[in-house]
Amino acid sequence: MSVFSLIIFLLIISLIYLGMHYFVYWRIASGYDLPIEYRCIIKFVFFIAALTYFLARIFGKSFLAIPLGHIGAIWMGIISIALSVFILQMIAAWVLPRQADLLTTIAILLVVVISVYSIYNASRDPQVKTVEIPIEKLPPELSGFTVIMLADLHLERWKSVEWLNSVVDKTNRLYPDLIVIVGDLIDEDIRENQGFVEALKRLDSMYGVSAVTGNHEFFAGIDVFTELCNSVNIRLLRNSSVTIAGAIEVVGIDEDTGKRFAGAGADLERAMERCDVTKPTILLSHQPLYFDDAVSRGVDLQLSGHTHAGQIPPLDLITMLYFKYPYGLYQKGSSFIYTTCGTGTWAPPMRLFTRSEIVRIRLTESEANRL
Repeated sequence: MSVFSLIIFLLIISLIYLGMHYFVYWRIASGYDLPIEYRCIIKFVFFIAALTYFLARIFGKSFLAIPLGHIGAIWMGIISIALSVFILQMIAAWVLPRQADLLTTIAILLVVVISVYSIYNASRDPQVKTVEIPIEKLPPELSGFTVIMLADLHLERWKSVEWLNSVVDKTNRLYPDLIVIVGDLIDEDIRENQGFVEALKRLDSMYGVSAVTGNHEFFAGIDVFTELCNSVNIRLLRNSSVTIAGAIEVVGIDEDTGKRFAGAGADLERAMERCDVTKPTILLSHQPLYFDDAVSRGVDLQLSGHTHAGQIPPLDLITMLYFKYPYGLYQKGSSFIYTTCGTGTWAPPMRLFTRSEIVRIRLTESEANRL
């Protein structure tokens, strides 16, 4: 990514973020018809709160970075929720203009309640979700083959080693045949944190751990991620494939973000060059894209992440509208795609309508094979 492109991208994101703050400020100030001195106080508080997350990045690894990062990330979630609630408040105020004061109070209370619950919900351990996938090409002796999917852990200085260890322990207790990580494992170089490194080394399955890149791997540095994978025995598939158990093809494609960096981006044709599609074929793709193309090439199952199911409003709605396969299990013909909402969270440690998950995929014989 060029410096100019990065500056433009950051400028657009900053303007959107500040615009969200101004909208919420405007609805509160106009809803209560506040005098100028109170409006100035709200503006100051919003401005400082908006800067907190970015200040944490500037402080880097100093002792202030972690508390500022947590506060800033939570505030980012609160203002996102507030944007959604106050859009509804604005519509209601058009219908009931004389109730602006009451509607503003209700909106603020809703923001508080939703934010508190979202923080609590995201703090819960990831749930184990079991999904059974019938595969027509699956040999009978491999019926019940278990793939554990992890996604979007977003490891960085603000995530705890204890949390990662709990994820690893829960994963290993499922006795998987194969573990796959479908991108966004890291947000920064975590190799100096031995707690993270040792936890990742403990991931255990009969046929090891396979992973693909996500967009955040390129933001953190693809060389950093490649070296990390080598050091913790993670098999990194970059537009390539590997045969598991002598009978299952696992294909991994690069995240398309790589096109803006040193990587080649997603190349499904290249990834499947040596793939025997007469065998059960699983595609790992960070984003839930390419499924329709993958089906035409003989892929039986695609595993993806990236969307987080939006985590909180309005991102959940935007995600559902933007992606064709935003969250959950979808089928096309005899092929399937499962898009996970993620094992961790990015930025705001908050979730409203979903819960972080570890996905247990059980491959089974199709009904046709059993007859």
